[in-house]
Amino acid sequence: MTARRSLLAALTACLLAAPPTGAAAEPPPADLPGVAPEGLSAEQRALLSGWAKDAFCYCGCPHTVAQCLREHGTCRHARRMATLAARLVRAGAKRADLEKALDAYYGSFDRRVRLDVSSFGPPLGSPDAKVTLVEFSDFTCPYCQLVRPRLEAFVRARTDRVKLHYKPFPIESHPGALECAQAAEWARDRGRFWAMHDALFDNPGAHSADDLASLARGLGLDPVDLRQALEEKRGVEKIRASQAEARAAGLKGTPTLFLDGRVFLLADYSDEALEFTLEDEEEWQAHRGWTRD
Repeated sequence: MTARRSLLAALTACLLAAPPTGAAAEPPPADLPGVAPEGLSAEQRALLSGWAKDAFCYCGCPHTVAQCLREHGTCRHARRMATLAARLVRAGAKRADLEKALDAYYGSFDRRVRLDVSSFGPPLGSPDAKVTLVEFSDFTCPYCQLVRPRLEAFVRARTDRVKLHYKPFPIESHPGALECAQAAEWARDRGRFWAMHDALFDNPGAHSADDLASLARGLGLDPVDLRQALEEKRGVEKIRASQAEARAAGLKGTPTLFLDGRVFLLADYSDEALEFTLEDEEEWQAHRGWTRD
């Protein structure tokens, strides 16, 4: 992954983490009913309350978050927004940081990019799932290696709701990155992309021509043809186009995820964070924006 110390990455390292085990349940602040305050100091609770009194709910209603929570029980969005804010504060956000992080996250729903997945199938998950998750990734990237099992388990548990398309973004300072991407696209053309994808991630040091040919043989594919494809640089043009598309979409490192063209900004690949943003995406799709109270 290229170096990127974004505000969201710094603040959401423990976003959506469960409250401390064994901690006594605290009553929600009187002005923020329904918002769990566990793990917040008195100073943080005051910061959160002050923010909620000034910040308007992103659903577009003419009320602050605090007003929505107190007076408009039908406003589903205010509680989700406040919950996200509380967990950012718990992670260490100060007032200015909190405002910037929330603006970035909610602003991302209006900023979509077109990503071509027509030649990057089949997806993991049901092709009929309504939400399309696109991952730009590098088989030789250690961060992609870490995210992979969480992301795939998340999608496999929700195949009726979300599908995952893998698009290559080899970091070419990584030895073998381009060759691994070529091998994966070669296998995709033969209907064995996910098998090769798994083999490449399961064998992180296997990126020489001999290694890749051995992986192809193990999958019942033609190792001689793969060697020839690598020599002829078959698939490189397609990979370059994927890289160019990602850069145009604002990618700064791998892995980078997009949900229906919206960049995933929570910087936390836990089930809780992914589910949170998937639910938001489903709400946005269903109502063409946030639901109103």
